[in-house]
Amino acid sequence: MNLRPLLYESIALPTELPRHAKRVKGIEPSSHPWEGRIIAVIRHPRIYIRKSYSTMKRYSILFILSIAVGWMALVPQPANAAESDKLFLHFSDEAIRRGYTAEFNQHDGNPWGNFRLAIVPDLVNERIYLEMKEFDGSYLPTPEGMRLASDYFIYDILREDQKNKDPLILNKPFVLALKFDGIKNYYRKRIYYWNSINELWVPLPSSADYDNGYIRAYTHLPFSRIAIFEDTAELNSYGLEGKASFLSWPSHRDGVASNDYPIGTKLRVRNVNNGKIVDVTVYSTGPFADFNQRLIIDLSRTAFAQIEDTWKGLVRVQVWPIGEGVKVLGVDTYSFDENSSHQESSETQAESGVPEPYPQSKAVIAINEDTEEILYSKNYDTVRPIASLTKLMTASIFLDTGTPFDKIITYSAEDDADGSRLRINDGETLTVKDLFYTTLVGSANNAANALARSTGLLREEFVQRMNDKAEEWKLTHTKFTDVSGLDTGNVSTVYDVARMAKYALKDFRILQGTTTWVYSFSTINTGNPHTIKNTAKEMQDSSLFITGMKTGYLDEAGYTFMFKARSEKDSTNHAITVVLGAASKSQRTSETIDLINYALLKL
Repeated sequence: MNLRPLLYESIALPTELPRHAKRVKGIEPSSHPWEGRIIAVIRHPRIYIRKSYSTMKRYSILFILSIAVGWMALVPQPANAAESDKLFLHFSDEAIRRGYTAEFNQHDGNPWGNFRLAIVPDLVNERIYLEMKEFDGSYLPTPEGMRLASDYFIYDILREDQKNKDPLILNKPFVLALKFDGIKNYYRKRIYYWNSINELWVPLPSSADYDNGYIRAYTHLPFSRIAIFEDTAELNSYGLEGKASFLSWPSHRDGVASNDYPIGTKLRVRNVNNGKIVDVTVYSTGPFADFNQRLIIDLSRTAFAQIEDTWKGLVRVQVWPIGEGVKVLGVDTYSFDENSSHQESSETQAESGVPEPYPQSKAVIAINEDTEEILYSKNYDTVRPIASLTKLMTASIFLDTGTPFDKIITYSAEDDADGSRLRINDGETLTVKDLFYTTLVGSANNAANALARSTGLLREEFVQRMNDKAEEWKLTHTKFTDVSGLDTGNVSTVYDVARMAKYALKDFRILQGTTTWVYSFSTINTGNPHTIKNTAKEMQDSSLFITGMKTGYLDEAGYTFMFKARSEKDSTNHAITVVLGAASKSQRTSETIDLINYALLKL
């Protein structure tokens, strides 16, 4: 900004100096008339203050207004201030460059709103509006085992150019914070968003700020309905979160006092601030303190020292049971494997501040696709049945044979299989392309059998090639016994599956086959129409750039899921996650979301 004309026009000083006015010693003759007049004011202030009172008053008003105008350029401005039940802000280029935290639903005495949304610097490359409001979400079903712990809110990030109908691209995730309702318990709380396609609440990676009463979460979604739900059955899933103190307890150096877990229960205690973990056993009841102190356990001095300096006295912790057969309040807990790698990722989590996942599935992993570095894992080397994740290798071997996609195949009864299947009859004809997409999109077991047969190989020969390829890719814990994944002899580890996905998805045809949401075709000789929907439809509402996914299920394997994505359209950083042994579809979906968000934020 050129200050000279602004200052000159604002002050409007006299055009001539007084006769008795002299140059201040040491100041060179002015190169502009305004410099000399400013010097005169400095040298003879009484003359100009007396004669220019109204002028200076006018200048003061203009000066204050100029500051206000500058501030308005930096701070997003309300686009509609008439409504008190919502906030509507317009973001200038400068506000987007600097970033801004919008506060909604503020109350007296609290400078922060019940709903906070941080537009991080350079979130988008264009001007935007932000709308935040409260809504009545009582008509939406509450997740099973959950309880609402906040108001319902909606936010919407809109581009200024409403004529542009392309999806709004966010360059990075942004941060949400909701204030929870102050219910006095230690149940795990997370922010959920409403998936309107699948009509269910989906959790976001969340962390708790109990001191200020907020739950924070990362998200890539430019629009969502959101709320906090707390897990009322958390004692047998995610555990407690609160504060721990310590006692001098010489007889039980690995002991802990708890009012929530029975004596004899083994617990894992994690320092929220630095990620350090200690395993202890409940030897007594306690602590006996006012609830507002949020004190949930008393550790022995020795155990406390393993996760925090004892001079601090208190530490924020998360606590969950480990081992088999634990009962809490008469409810069986999930079996937390003591070899889970919460400890492996604790240091990096403490450095980055990224909320760490807490999966219940038997084995999970998240890796950097490029380097194959493990970003998070639990039982990464445990061999388990993988169910229909097998079909990734089936598709790869099929493509190796060079069988043309337009080849016509007659379906045979020998291709029939249990489980997920294509509804087709013996003698109907279809193309190899139809079989390929039905195998990957719909995970049809009979389509996989027919696809393998279309190559001209015997099924045993095809399976042998699958095992040869596994050896070539150095999948040392992987073995295949059939092409569909129905046989429990198809086994692997989460790390091997992640690496298998890396290599298989290098072929764009497999990437395309696994990420197609709907595939339609008709049989050639009968004209019967078929519409195949992706078995991972729960991920359709994701804001991530999905570059591969495959689901599976067997009674012996549980629910399985491989997922690959990047956070930005032009990013070269991909993360791959694998979940084996989930208890339900919703569990494998929510844990995959937690894992992929965690991994992408750490890349």
